[in-house]
Formats: sequence, structure tokens, C-alpha cells
Amino acid sequence: MATRPLTAPASRPGAQPLIDLREAGVSYPGPQGTALRPMDLAVRHGELVTLTGPAGSGKSTLLSVVGLLQRPTTGTYLLNGSDTAKLGDRERTALRGRLMGFVFQRPPLLPARSALDNVMLPVLYTGLTKQQRISAATEALERVGLRQRLRVIVGELPASERQRVAIARAIVTDPSLLLCDDPTASLDQAAAEQIVGLLVSLHKDGRTLLVATREQLTAAHRSRRLGGGAPATALDADR
Repeated sequence: MATRPLTAPASRPGAQPLIDLREAGVSYPGPQGTALRPMDLAVRHGELVTLTGPAGSGKSTLLSVVGLLQRPTTGTYLLNGSDTAKLGDRERTALRGRLMGFVFQRPPLLPARSALDNVMLPVLYTGLTKQQRISAATEALERVGLRQRLRVIVGELPASERQRVAIARAIVTDPSLLLCDDPTASLDQAAAEQIVGLLVSLHKDGRTLLVATREQLTAAHRSRRLGGGAPATALDADR
């Protein structure tokens, strides 16, 4: 599948892309081979982009690169105009914590702790007082519709509410960029549609979203869609 530059309308005239991948790819030595073929991708501030494709098409690897969890082995990645190759590990960690929120298919929650405790984790070492941490976590849980479930043990919640707790934890630091790796894959249709509606509403608040997803999100919102049909292919744009 041929690679072509991916662009989107700027949310502000003349604004530089928030995410700017230039021939960025990931490969490993040995039998693992290529995880993501070199690709170009530009995502503007405030845009919603969905990633579709079969397992092995590079969606999770792409999110990992954008989220500064791994470095591309080829090409460059500019984040808000800065070359991420020049960032040290501490700078990458700090930038990730300040700018980004992550939502995974199987959220790594603490099942024996309350929803409130789980959502407070990202702000535990931010210098906020305990009351400020509780207030921030409560506000995030209210934003995802779980104001009445603060003290419920996460392991006792249904799957759809656990995913809402994960989203609340992702937004408790008020990140401008949300990276979501197939957040509806383990949910039934009704629950998936609720999560999609929540993600769309978070985008409408002004956040940038890059989401590996099934078809619900593409149908629910005029997002830009990137789809790959073969393993490790660079993803093409589909308006």
C-alpha cells in the first residue's frame, strides 16, 4: 500500500501540527521485523483521527510512538514543533505526563481500590494537596458520568464503567492530547456506543484525539480516518 502525506485543516490559521511524523517507522532485528512501515502523518491541534485495520497493521505501534513510549527507528517525529529525538528520557516522561492521556483496551486499573483512588494516581506526585487531588479526581469522574460511583471498588464495576474510570484517569491532568488504543473492543454494542459518545464529547471540549477503534467512532463523528489493510503497512488517509 502506497504511503502519502496525511494532512488536515488547521484548527487555527497558520498553526503548526501537534503531531508531525515524517517517514517515521519502527522495525526490530530478527524475526519480529517491521512493526510500522515508514509513514507521514500530520495531526492538528483539536483534530480527531481514527485508526482502523486488522491486528498487526501497526495501530498500537503508532500510538506508542506518538505517546513517546518508544522511539521510531527511522524518520523523525516532531511534537508541537520539537524534534523528539533530542529529548532525554526524563524530558519525554515529563512531556508525556503534562501533555498526554492514555486509554487502553484493557485498562491497568487497581481492581481492589475505589474508582476515586484509581483516578487520583496520576496526580499523586504533582504537589497538590490531598483535598486538591480528591477534587480533581471527583471532577474527572463526574465528567465521565460516574459522580455517584466514586467509592465503589473498581473490580465490582461492569466493564463499561471500568473503561469510564480509565478515561477519567486519563483526563484528570487535563491533557490536550488523548491516545486511545481500541477502548471499545471488549465492550458490547451499547456500552461501546456510550464510550464513543464520551470520547466525541471530550473532543468537542477542544482535545486532540488519536484513536485506534472499531467503526463506531468513525460513524459517530466526522473524524479523519486512517486505515491499513495489511500488517505493518503505512496507514492511508480516508476523509
